[in-house]
Amino acid sequence: MYIRPGKRFKSLLTAGVLTAGLLGGAVTVAPSAAAWPYLGHCSGGSNVSYTGTSTQLIKVPVVRYNGLNNVRCWMDYGSTGNGVETLQLALKSCYGRSIAVDGDFGPATRDALEYAQSQEGITVDGQYGEQGFNNLKWARYTQDGTRNGCARYSF
Repeated sequence: MYIRPGKRFKSLLTAGVLTAGLLGGAVTVAPSAAAWPYLGHCSGGSNVSYTGTSTQLIKVPVVRYNGLNNVRCWMDYGSTGNGVETLQLALKSCYGRSIAVDGDFGPATRDALEYAQSQEGITVDGQYGEQGFNNLKWARYTQDGTRNGCARYSF
């Protein structure tokens, strides 16, 4: 079940960021939809907990911003790098698309993303951003790194 972020989300986010900072590393997660400023091109991928209580992780595209990995990033045709590889992995393993996981956002990746967007009922434009992060399924892993299906990010 997907629940839109609200006041409880902000409290959990603050607690999570503080905890992660105390542990020596942090990943920021999506803010409320009205406050989604893109911080840059998705240049990497990072594992994040996909629910407030799960010990399993999903791998999502991120951008490095102010020393932290942040999910408020974008990609489109012509993008390259680890962020694209993370998206391609999700499109291949969670949506059954036959694409290379090569870090090159070309026509096959765009077509696969459009397919996934249509499956999730979101804007079909072949571009990755807020709707993609919030609605696509991502490769899921256990704490020991074992691949364990797919899941949506939800708090």
